[in-house]
Amino acid sequence: MMVDSEKEQEPESALGAAQASPLAEAPDSLAVRRALTRLLRKRVKKFMALAPAVRADAEPKTIHDVRVWGRRLQQAVSAFFPKPRSGKVRRLRQTPRRIRRALGEWRNCDVLLEIVERRQRHTRSEAKRGAWAFVRDYLLQKRRKEVARAAKKLLRQDVGDYAALAQRLLDQAPKENPEILIQRLRDSVEGAWTEWQSALSRAERSRAIDDLHAFRVATKDLRYRTELLYDVGDKKMKAQLKWLAALQDALGVWHDRQVFYQAIAEAVARAEILLNELQTARILLAQLETDRGREAEEIKQIFRMAMTREERKQMDPSSENPLTDHASPLTGQGYVVRSGD
Repeated sequence: MMVDSEKEQEPESALGAAQASPLAEAPDSLAVRRALTRLLRKRVKKFMALAPAVRADAEPKTIHDVRVWGRRLQQAVSAFFPKPRSGKVRRLRQTPRRIRRALGEWRNCDVLLEIVERRQRHTRSEAKRGAWAFVRDYLLQKRRKEVARAAKKLLRQDVGDYAALAQRLLDQAPKENPEILIQRLRDSVEGAWTEWQSALSRAERSRAIDDLHAFRVATKDLRYRTELLYDVGDKKMKAQLKWLAALQDALGVWHDRQVFYQAIAEAVARAEILLNELQTARILLAQLETDRGREAEEIKQIFRMAMTREERKQMDPSSENPLTDHASPLTGQGYVVRSGD
């Protein structure tokens, strides 16, 4: 289970999976505009169905789904309404973004509690079970604080008229040249691809946590922009999306572990704990050392996923070469990336 996993839902095509329109192969600009309009309405409806369910007793899946659909809605709004945006359009875009961010630490606590529960189930040691129970108690306390903090932030996000505002803005949207719209969608993906390349290069070179996190964000951004293009009819993006989803999942697991390590460190790094729960602290620190010892190999595997062996063979028959071209999803133009081996 990952902090920001979005793998439970396939991209929703606004055109329907069985439609036999030429858009299924090569979307025309007018069809793209109609599809994007329907998609935006659908995402507003989905988000507004989920947002009221955010309560202190909400299920972890609800918090997760609100974040996922908030991100999808934000991408659709950005695609439909180009810059410069009016204040009302900015509100339409910023509201799901702010709600998603308000729920971030709450979501983290839910994920970490699931990890701790798995650790408890998978150990026969009474001492280790006690140590994980200690971490669980710490996380439950932290979760209560994060839920209260999120509730205060959410009070400032009035979503009462959000759906009506979206409807008005869609009805009043200028009749933009559809050719400009489809080009903007493609430019958005191409820009995200360029950012992804740069983030990958930095992360491979430094292996620093901040750079790996930036690569994770760039992967997520590229996936969602590509998904939007797929959803309005560019079906050749399907393989690209499958690869990006797998890479995002791997980066999500890595991110969860970083947050988990931080939580363990916070739980034991208190004077009263070190004085009164020394054995518990020893067990947890030993587990932390063991887990972190596997990080280097896990990071190498992530970079291998960024350029799979099959892709290297297709791009360069001499797959032993550590430098190979990886094509842009839209133009086929290559760039050079280290294989990570």
